Amino acid sequence: MSILFCGFGKLGKDCVQRLIAEGYTISFILTHKELDSNSVDTFAKEQNIKFSYKDARKYMDVIKEEIADLNFEYLISVNYRYIIPKEIFEMPNYAINIHGSLLPKYRGRTPHVWSIINGEEFSGITSHIIEESVDTGDIIEQIPVRINRDETGYSLLKKFEELYPELLINSLKKLADNKPLIKQNEQDSSFFGKRTPDMGYIDFFKDANEVINFVRAQANPYPGAYYFLKDGKKIVINRIIVDESISYDMPVGVINNFNDEYYVKCKDMTLKIIDYKIL
Repeated sequence: MSILFCGFGKLGKDCVQRLIAEGYTISFILTHKELDSNSVDTFAKEQNIKFSYKDARKYMDVIKEEIADLNFEYLISVNYRYIIPKEIFEMPNYAINIHGSLLPKYRGRTPHVWSIINGEEFSGITSHIIEESVDTGDIIEQIPVRINRDETGYSLLKKFEELYPELLINSLKKLADNKPLIKQNEQDSSFFGKRTPDMGYIDFFKDANEVINFVRAQANPYPGAYYFLKDGKKIVINRIIVDESISYDMPVGVINNFNDEYYVKCKDMTLKIIDYKIL
């Protein structure tokens, strides 16, 4: 079965590699430039698979000409950053995407990070049919993933990496067997947008759990949550914990150094900064 694969990063590479191992034919790849050992473009070069970095929204005629005679049965999107135009995703029998949340919750960008920021106990991954609107198509299959109390955005993504290929293969089998799909319930839906490094500024006027979740969601190797010391230097914080042993009277949101250790008071608790970098 011929596939147009749209993907990026290790998530994409692992999935396209698994597809080939399962006997699927990758006829063409749309990806983004990366060229490292775990990237889709490197894998495509090694396997002699035709690929393009072009955004089909801007280069529709070029892309359509390249794939016109391929007659692919599936379009598969995994960690692909461009919106795929309707003219492209309607060409195959099925166009499916894998999304890093339990849809219809957390549609949009970086859902695994948002789910930790919001204190969720579970996240997960969903395979769904691609539509013009973002992450709204019928659900093929889902895998829930528990969010541990010390989970970071990066560690949660690593869990997802292990599950993506299996979910993809199972989803293709369900479609081939004409298994029923699940309509998304709009009443349960939520949407979160792209996160940028400047959004990591910590609000210490929130309660301790909110601050801790905010910090761990963005911890190293992500850009990190940040604040500023009294001298104006920026401090990037990767881990912060409640410390009930400290009895110093401190104003909320002012980082203090006691015995070469940093502490800060939030809305309801005193917090100790465990893992940090001062810039």
